[in-house]
Amino acid sequence: MTNDELFIQQIEMLDTFLQKGSISNEQYLKSASVLACKMKGCISGTQAAAADRIAIDVLKIPSLTLMENASFQAAEYIREHYGEEKRVLILCGTGNNGADGVCIGRMLLESGYPVRVLVCGNPEKETAEFRIQEERYKKAGGEISFFHENDVLPETELLVDAVFGTGLHRPVSGIYRTLIEAADALRTEEKIAVDIPSGINSDTGELMGAGIKADVTVTFGKNKTGLLIGEGRKYAGHVEVREIGIPEEAYVKNQTGEM
Repeated sequence: MTNDELFIQQIEMLDTFLQKGSISNEQYLKSASVLACKMKGCISGTQAAAADRIAIDVLKIPSLTLMENASFQAAEYIREHYGEEKRVLILCGTGNNGADGVCIGRMLLESGYPVRVLVCGNPEKETAEFRIQEERYKKAGGEISFFHENDVLPETELLVDAVFGTGLHRPVSGIYRTLIEAADALRTEEKIAVDIPSGINSDTGELMGAGIKADVTVTFGKNKTGLLIGEGRKYAGHVEVREIGIPEEAYVKNQTGEM
């Protein structure tokens, strides 16, 4: 048995203790997070976000380069496993995880997939990267629609979840909760999460009120603790870790506090 397998076994034991009420949720999160962080190549979502910022701000890797790399890896996973006849519905927020989703849409559209992109959120809160990806997607021939409170999600074979990323640490509410609950209930062949399933706390694996249960999560750079513990384990499905060009130096600088 490898060390990682031993850590997973210990996390599963903690799951059992939590279900039986033998330990509190606080005790579970503290112990399970420590075990997950000991696993090879696993960090918290907060650590991942910090490494991203170091790669961009200190190592001067353009954010759009990392975004294109991440989107390519997610799109490539889909191309590797699903034929071009599959209808793809991509759900996006207006932040950078949503921008990843729009970028994935463009790449799949250019590969011949029938793609629909549905955005949830206030257009005025779109990030600069989102607007760039939106423009590129439209130039490729794609159309973007916005989700409204009483909308019914269209039928699709593949659903790509790019609503929230690793930065979610608050309960899901309002129209976002409406969309996430509808997406979770939607019958599809596969649901693919971009970096982390929407509704899951990337540090603790907690379900933040509502979530989209994925069959596959394509996560970037390194695995996340929130995919290995708590409800995150149930919602992540198969976790596929893909490299996107964040240097190991960025992770080391984050751990040492060197900037």
